[in-house]
Amino acid sequence: MAAIYFNINLFPNNSIITATYNRASLLATKALSSVQQQTDSRFEWIVINDGYDPETRNLIARSKFSCCVRYLEMPHPNAGFGLCHARNLGMATATGTLIAYLDDDNTIAPTFVSSVQQFFHQHPQIQCSMVQQWRQRDQVDGNLLVRSGVPFLSPPAAATVEDLLNQQELFDSNGFVHRRQATLRWNPHYRIFADYEFFLQCLSVWGQDCFQLHPAVLVNYVQRSDGVIGRSSYRDWMIELEQILNSCALYPVLNDQTQAQLRQLVQRWRDRAAHHRCSTEFCKFTEGG
Repeated sequence: MAAIYFNINLFPNNSIITATYNRASLLATKALSSVQQQTDSRFEWIVINDGYDPETRNLIARSKFSCCVRYLEMPHPNAGFGLCHARNLGMATATGTLIAYLDDDNTIAPTFVSSVQQFFHQHPQIQCSMVQQWRQRDQVDGNLLVRSGVPFLSPPAAATVEDLLNQQELFDSNGFVHRRQATLRWNPHYRIFADYEFFLQCLSVWGQDCFQLHPAVLVNYVQRSDGVIGRSSYRDWMIELEQILNSCALYPVLNDQTQAQLRQLVQRWRDRAAHHRCSTEFCKFTEGG
């Protein structure tokens, strides 16, 4: 692991963790650009170069920052979800009292750092929070944008922690902020539900009342068709959520009612996966496949 620090004389209140894997061009135009535009520079940006990509290394080296930057490199793992391994490395390095996450292909608003800092100052009882996002789903073919999705707001300001737990509203780690806690670790056994599983950890450590939605749109999130979620299937969703439910003893926040609702969701995905498989097999049969 290599580490390079810039502006280490600063004393950051917040740590923003960005893991990137061979996507220097996206990092440059999305996450990096939005980090440089922050109105409050009292934070550290922790960049983890997963796989020692030289373009990413050169990008960080030639860029200018007013905040503290901690640049780290790690070998791409042979097992488990690399994003989780990289975020764990970032958490081990973080010095801020608050830790946030930003993927390389997403952006934060210029007031993200100042707004988050103010929100936690105004609500000292909370331990974790999620800002609102403008989300869109883009269809891509390699580096070519085939179709740009229509942006929508997520989650709505009225969303409750129960809505997020029951999967009625989308939970996402971009713009998720939590107080530094040594026992929390991202679980590399999950890909589709890695964010949700980490959210369950946070609520299980601090209690359900520790969370409060930050009703401010401070993240632009783009879900690409070639991403982890974009390439996943109903069967993939079913398997991972069922795995969480089979380990529900690890997550005291999952009460009986929530477990029942999630099991209904698992069954719905199982039915849809079976229907999709049957439809595919029928098409192959009628086409002589």
